[in-house]
Amino acid sequence: MEILEVTPEIFDITFPNPNHIFNSGAFSKLNEPRFEKVYYLIFKDSKTRLGIILGLRDQLLLSPFSATFGGFEFASEDVKLYQIDAAFETLFNWASAKKYSGIKIIPPPFFYKEDFLAKVTNCMYRAGFETKNMELNYHFQTANLTATYEQDIWYNARKNLKKANSFGLTFEKLDISNGKIAYDVIAQNRAERGFPLRLTWEQLMNTNSVIPMDFFLAKNATESIGAAIVYHIAPSIVRVIYWGDLPKFSEYKTMNFLSYQLFKHYKEQGIKILDIGHSTVDSVPNHGLCEFKESIGCSISLLYEFYKKLD
Repeated sequence: MEILEVTPEIFDITFPNPNHIFNSGAFSKLNEPRFEKVYYLIFKDSKTRLGIILGLRDQLLLSPFSATFGGFEFASEDVKLYQIDAAFETLFNWASAKKYSGIKIIPPPFFYKEDFLAKVTNCMYRAGFETKNMELNYHFQTANLTATYEQDIWYNARKNLKKANSFGLTFEKLDISNGKIAYDVIAQNRAERGFPLRLTWEQLMNTNSVIPMDFFLAKNATESIGAAIVYHIAPSIVRVIYWGDLPKFSEYKTMNFLSYQLFKHYKEQGIKILDIGHSTVDSVPNHGLCEFKESIGCSISLLYEFYKKLD
């Protein structure tokens, strides 16, 4: 197995339909200035087999280096276990020759490509990777939004959704020119909770050049009281990047209303899964967030952080 260092453009030509948008060369190129170097690597024997994008910081190779998850891409779904094993061996030799200290990889949750990710996880375990963190990631399958949805969710979620609907709230999808209205609602939510947004509006719009995104508002009779920003991240999968409500309108149970309307909207659009994101940090749960996402019918998967120290 040989390893090739290529440009982000060549990487995207080689892997035109990545498992998720964070593994695209175009997305990674946006964030290159934040790192010492970014490598776009292709693994070949008789054919191209795999690829990975790695950012370098403090002698450590990171995938992802600018997103929630990254990991390997395949050129063909029938990639064999021994080919993945060979790619790891080649990667270790290449990184060791450059005197790098280690490799950290966070693959996506298994629902992004279950069979392939199971094989990669097995290969990483046998290659000596350690599990450093195990985050709880929540997602909603739109097939579960049926006529019995309200009966199937937790009692408190059912009660809160009923209360939200009693206020006559409205749900609105914004076009990009009005998207900052949604951003400002979420920014206010985060400021009041003491968690400022990582992305400025300008950075978000820069990301929009390579990731399609949607903006939504929940409104009462006079003003916007909740919002969501959603990335189209993979075929039939969207990811909620930001959402939130204004605390002074807590009686409206806005998040129960907003989440239900998002599920309904994307089911109508043919989306199969809404990735709601993880509710743990360094494996430690935010109990309130975990319980809210479970209460509205989300399923749970694991987001592993793997680390390999290099000799």
